[in-house]
Amino acid sequence: MSKGKKNIEVTLDTQNVNGEEREVLFVGKQEVGFIRQMDEERFEAVFDEDNVFKAKSLDEGIELLISQYNLHKG
Repeated sequence: MSKGKKNIEVTLDTQNVNGEEREVLFVGKQEVGFIRQMDEERFEAVFDEDNVFKAKSLDEGIELLISQYNLHKG
């Protein structure tokens, strides 16, 4: 038997932390990580302090965080 499909809510929230604007990614109510813009063409996706990734766009940063979440979740 196959498992039924389960809808999971993914949200992006803009937060200002220490004067730095971040896009914080949530899966359900759990914070996955955040994306910050380094300059006009560079972004940084931060899953945790050991997993920081360079991205070319906000969308790429979101994809990186979701893939890390799927890789590391319980």
